[in-house]
Amino acid sequence: MAPDTVVIGLNWVGDNVLALPTYRALHHRFRSEGGIAVAAPEHIASLLSSVGLFRKVIPWNGNTRARIRLLKAGRFSRAVILPNSFRAAMITYAAGIRERWGYTTDVRGILLTHAVDCGERLHQLDDYAPLLAAMNAPRVVDDIPTIRLPVAVRDKARRRLRQARVRLDRPLFGLHAGGLYGGAKHWGDERYGELADRLLDAGYSVVLLTSPSERMQAESIAAARNLPVIGHDGDVLHLAAAISHCSVVVTNDSGPLHLATALAVPSVSIFGPTDPGRTVIAGATRVLRRELACQPCYERECPLRDHRCMSAISVDEVSAAALSLLPATEAVIGSGV
Repeated sequence: MAPDTVVIGLNWVGDNVLALPTYRALHHRFRSEGGIAVAAPEHIASLLSSVGLFRKVIPWNGNTRARIRLLKAGRFSRAVILPNSFRAAMITYAAGIRERWGYTTDVRGILLTHAVDCGERLHQLDDYAPLLAAMNAPRVVDDIPTIRLPVAVRDKARRRLRQARVRLDRPLFGLHAGGLYGGAKHWGDERYGELADRLLDAGYSVVLLTSPSERMQAESIAAARNLPVIGHDGDVLHLAAAISHCSVVVTNDSGPLHLATALAVPSVSIFGPTDPGRTVIAGATRVLRRELACQPCYERECPLRDHRCMSAISVDEVSAAALSLLPATEAVIGSGV
């Protein structure tokens, strides 16, 4: 039985991870009606395929006409539109999908058959609560994003790490220095490099986590230290599998943070221009942040040009936070014992 309902997925890795409870609620709501399909960017599709919630995953790129053709080919009768953009609603309208659910944002209400007020935005986990309630598909209140990767996927990641000469007989730290939103979210390449040096000197393994758009940044940090770089092929499932083998992940406010959370991997997250109260699940990460009057600004680049919200967080502080997350038995290497 082919699914009648297609969910228009989100564009960012972290947003899709935080939307997993929403996807799960829709899966339960429509499982007696053929289940649900999801349409999402190509680099995220493999990860969504692995979570076991979708009867069909439609990978697509940024071409609007191609997206319309793919939706038409699916012969869907219902669309649940998670992105708030005008285009996301327009492509479902142009594809002739009879029933179209979404929020009345970006002046797109005329394109929806079931327009819902998004209400007040609190934690991002609850962003779709009004939409789910309107569809009689309530999210479980304490449901948090979880990802259980297939054994074969984790085994493949382990082999790749070993081929990259990563020692897995000691704690592995995954460092992600990027963040596609903009430079304001970045703690700084020099600081990540210094953190990597300290961890290597203490006897730990280190790997740089990245994406195709951030590859040059990661490689510049890795080059002087002969560190492996993971994630440059753009497949988010491969990146998630590598993260699952990490003892601790250190990252800015970015997709790898949310992947680590969903995989139950301890993490240190460095926040500056954004509000951790919007996206961080309590207890899931060690948040480092300086409280300043200008926060949160949500600017892509620091408008004050001094980037004080990030530069005030020291390498000493991040290193101590990361090491504190290791179990006592794993921290022996770094103690020199």
